Amino acid sequence: MNVRIQPPLRHSLAACLYVAAVLLAAGCSAAPPGATRTSPAVGPVQRHPGITDFPPFPVPDTYNGLGNSVYTMVQKAKSGTAPGGFHVTVKPSMVFWLNCIGKGTAQLSSPGISLSWSVPCGDGGTPAGITFTPKGSAVGHVAFVLVTASRTSKWEIRIDDVAPRGVHPPPDRIPTRTTTTG
Repeated sequence: MNVRIQPPLRHSLAACLYVAAVLLAAGCSAAPPGATRTSPAVGPVQRHPGITDFPPFPVPDTYNGLGNSVYTMVQKAKSGTAPGGFHVTVKPSMVFWLNCIGKGTAQLSSPGISLSWSVPCGDGGTPAGITFTPKGSAVGHVAFVLVTASRTSKWEIRIDDVAPRGVHPPPDRIPTRTTTTG
């Protein structure tokens, strides 16, 4: 049995194939010789689940935090895949930053100061932060903070606390919300 395509249908099929080829060619970009996949000439690089490194930490070393308190970094951003721990001197107010690449969760815990917190893993593009106020009896003591992540995931942690007086330059204050009545 021979099937023949009718002439009007054949012309429509040829026109569709031609338009598809033109659109496909128009969608492809040509990078200059020597451009790599991370070159601006190639275009933006999409983050994907296969990412294995964290981008530079997006929060400055000194910044205004909760209640316009000035916070400063005391533990530089560290990352790993195996459980990791840090000894920190407990301050009246601390900020813990936690990030994770992969699936599952990253956990931060310190039984000595009643800290237990977790964040979902993802592409590692945005760290989550928690402002933590420990019990007054723990302030000034050293606590052990443990960070873990789900199997095959990678964690990142940074720890900040209230900056000493006279930190220069002080960061801009966070504006307070004002209400008007009238």
